[in-house]
Amino acid sequence: MKPTSPVALVAGLLWLACSHFAFAGTGFATRDLNPVLQPYFLPSHIPTRADNGWRIDHSLFITNTFQQKTTSNEDLIIDVENYRYELGMTYRRDQWQALVKLPFIANSAGSLDGLIGDWHDFFGLPEGRRDKFPADQLKIEYTLDGVVEYSQTRSSSGLGDTVVALGYQSVGGTVYFAGIELPTGSAADFSGNEAVDFALWLSREVAIDTEMTVFGMFGISFPGDDGNLEGLIADHIWVAQLGLGYRFNDYLAGTVQLDMHSKTVERSDLKPFGNSLQVQLGLGFLKLIDNHRLDLFFSEDIAVGTAPDISFGLRLAREF
Repeated sequence: MKPTSPVALVAGLLWLACSHFAFAGTGFATRDLNPVLQPYFLPSHIPTRADNGWRIDHSLFITNTFQQKTTSNEDLIIDVENYRYELGMTYRRDQWQALVKLPFIANSAGSLDGLIGDWHDFFGLPEGRRDKFPADQLKIEYTLDGVVEYSQTRSSSGLGDTVVALGYQSVGGTVYFAGIELPTGSAADFSGNEAVDFALWLSREVAIDTEMTVFGMFGISFPGDDGNLEGLIADHIWVAQLGLGYRFNDYLAGTVQLDMHSKTVERSDLKPFGNSLQVQLGLGFLKLIDNHRLDLFFSEDIAVGTAPDISFGLRLAREF
């Protein structure tokens, strides 16, 4: 099936390595932060731990997006600054793992348009028609066959949809997860789709040596047919991540990660609703704060236009 080919490729790559399995806690539990798609459940790799106990993650994502796309029957503009805070709680007991994620989502006009423009200029990255529109405005609108299917022109904030998942680690080291996303968000606040979403996925980490770890996940989501895109979301969405973690020393680690998903809006030919590919680059500070790990990272859309222009992330994690 053509739309799933990028993520299917990752599924195969995860099992090419034959070295021993190790829980290195590597990778970012990130996702496509397109504000239109955030109410839908896209599972992600779950950094975990080697022994029994708790892991608490505080994650903050700041995303600046400008996308304007048009086809013969579709028009889309996304001009917004999005903030997402996520409290993640993972508990491991022997072979079992339980997970809860509580997100808070806010959309605003923001104030980073000038900075993002300078960022793209400095690195020679494409920025579409960003410079043709007023800076720091909020406008999201999607029209299909002359009908406005999604529209937001005011700031919004609210609790997002809560994720609850259960995982089991097999003898071979793969962790199999099943999860649901509960409708604790609000379509009026653009923070939820007011439906129950289901997902199945698996995660794996392979230690190449004492410094390097390869990790990844592969899964499928079944979004509920409700919310601001009711009747338009694909029946299922394939999701995959593949990454490399490297520990430079006892204090510093680096991560490179690819995030992918298949088409999200069934009848659309627009890039922001099609197959997506983005990269995450980050540094982990292992002993900067007592008993915590601090990660700073950012993402860029490798397949231009298939994900937000840029996202900045921060994660503070603690195990006990």
